[in-house]
Amino acid sequence: MNLGIKIICIVLCAMMALSVLPILAAPADAAKPGIDFNGPHYTLNVLGKKNVGGDFDNPQRHTIFVPLNGDTNITMTQGDEFAVLDGNGMDGDAIFQIPSGESQNFKVYVVSLGKPGNGVDIDYPDGWIYDNGTNSWYVEIASVHVAGHSKKPVWTDATEWFYLEYEWATGGMIWEGYMWNVPSDLFDDTGYWWDMQGCDQHLQVRFYPY
Repeated sequence: MNLGIKIICIVLCAMMALSVLPILAAPADAAKPGIDFNGPHYTLNVLGKKNVGGDFDNPQRHTIFVPLNGDTNITMTQGDEFAVLDGNGMDGDAIFQIPSGESQNFKVYVVSLGKPGNGVDIDYPDGWIYDNGTNSWYVEIASVHVAGHSKKPVWTDATEWFYLEYEWATGGMIWEGYMWNVPSDLFDDTGYWWDMQGCDQHLQVRFYPY
């Protein structure tokens, strides 16, 4: 996301009410219909830390470090393969790359596996509106809560979090679909990210191709 779009998003996020999508706790089997949970998938581990050091520039790694408390923006970009491009979210920003294209399809599941067990609050783009008057994209923000880990992990189907709608400010749909299918020129003018307000010690995100 370019700086201009990001500034617009920050202003709008402060002005507009967040739409809230409730997350229903469900047994693991109920969260993954039609998915072989042991089948091929990519796992991203988001680890909440008080402080951490090390190499964050290896795209082969599957780990992003974020502070246990405080906001972290994980920008998700399009590419040819899964890759952690910036795994150091301790400074407030990290980058994760997801394969994109018309043929890409994923089911996404999220679980909190670590302490303190309070879960994780995430704001993310749920739709984009284009204003001809200002020649600018504006984002509608959705908010979700990933349940914390107590006695048994609770898997959440997070696939729909990646579904975006592109609309004119005056009404009418421009394009709609999943983040990994958004045309690259349209995606470059907007973006997709997770704004995380704190984190448990271990948030796991799994992407299952189908």
